[in-house]
Amino acid sequence: MPRKAKPVVNVGAGEWKVDIPRPPKRATHARMTCIDLRSPKSTPKVATLPIQDFACFKGVSGDFHYLRLDNKKKIVEEWDELWHWSGFEVENLPQAES
Repeated sequence: MPRKAKPVVNVGAGEWKVDIPRPPKRATHARMTCIDLRSPKSTPKVATLPIQDFACFKGVSGDFHYLRLDNKKKIVEEWDELWHWSGFEVENLPQAES
């Protein structure tokens, strides 16, 4: 009988290691959207990184969701579930069931 997958995965290496919610099976990238609270009329800033490079978002807070990109960096699939990244960890991270 196979084990049930944990709801959290650990990506990165060394001090760049972070815990994130388990991405959907075919997801390849994470897209972060940051809004500057001091100037609410400004356009949101968007960054897209491969999931294994997620720790590069350290120090920047915002909401992120998962994507599947093809070889030409075009969006093939997009998942709606949003997660909030505080700059160092995901808030309301799902807990493993005991």
